[in-house]
Amino acid sequence: MRVAIDARALLGQATGIGTYTRGIAGGLARRPDLEVGLFSPRALPNGSAAGPWSVHADAHPFGILWLQTTMPRRLLEWEADVLLAALTIAPATGDLPFVSVVHDLTAWTHPQWHARRTLLGFLPLWEKTVERASRFLCVSQATARELTERYPETRPRVRVVPHGVEPEFSPSEDAVACERTRRRYAGGERFFLYLGTLEPRKNVEAVVAACERLWASRRSRPDLVLAGGIGWKTSSLNRRIERSPYRDKIHRPGYASREAARDLYRAAEVFVYPSFSEGFGLPVLEAMACGTPVVASTSEALLEVGGDAALYAPPTDIGALSAQIERALEDGDERARLAAAGPGRAALFSWDAAARATAAVLAEAWGQR
Repeated sequence: MRVAIDARALLGQATGIGTYTRGIAGGLARRPDLEVGLFSPRALPNGSAAGPWSVHADAHPFGILWLQTTMPRRLLEWEADVLLAALTIAPATGDLPFVSVVHDLTAWTHPQWHARRTLLGFLPLWEKTVERASRFLCVSQATARELTERYPETRPRVRVVPHGVEPEFSPSEDAVACERTRRRYAGGERFFLYLGTLEPRKNVEAVVAACERLWASRRSRPDLVLAGGIGWKTSSLNRRIERSPYRDKIHRPGYASREAARDLYRAAEVFVYPSFSEGFGLPVLEAMACGTPVVASTSEALLEVGGDAALYAPPTDIGALSAQIERALEDGDERARLAAAGPGRAALFSWDAAARATAAVLAEAWGQR
């Protein structure tokens, strides 16, 4: 079976969907019964292009326009059997069966959290995708429930396949490497960590507010590293940090590569992820895999991923979030439990398992073409 994958998420700095695209492409390409092709409107960066797949790149400036015009012809030329629409939206015309990967529905449920360009690229074409998709691959049970509640007609076509985590995200007892990471990202201080795109849905201001409470009672507590690319609608966060009496304890190193993210997870005292809503929550999985105590929001998908290997607080309850961070930092028994439980929980998620399940969904779609 020849599987084409929409690889637009690999064009820029790899965030959650980019990590998913590369992880699932690698898992599928390792299967002997599949041939995988990555399709992109522009040349992929060298690190993303290399892999056990073929790459089919054009020179088109507008990704969503390329998706609807040039991509269908390219898929036909390659003789693709099925398309994995990794960015949810698929071509509105054509006979090729496709599986739409639904990461979350926040562009529809909470458009105020998103950049205008995102809404323009998704909303006008979503209804056509709902109508035409052979299958919907949801990355969590939470996302599947939300999709089928809003669009009951999709229920027979919905399948759930969680993300995987790369083996390189693992615990480390290298104290020298951790000290090097602290010097590089936090001026040599111990630190709490948030890692993800800085944008409204991630509720990053809550991390700052919770840490301010901890620092108010004891300033010597760890600093805060906010790692991740600058997203959109960040002016409120910027003002909050600039006005904070503890702004010298808040570090913003910018986008973190996969290697840098691994080092940050390993060196962090606690990983904090209080997102208002998630489709899956890959950073929580990666942090647990590294043995770092995790405090997350009670978003349904994060509860699903973290299970009993993380602590939780409602995203709007700063007091509860601060208390859970303090517990993960200073309760020795709980801290040890989280550090031991995280890698075991993360081991339940692999890209090979995700690829095996995804291949079955793709075969369903191909069989009903």
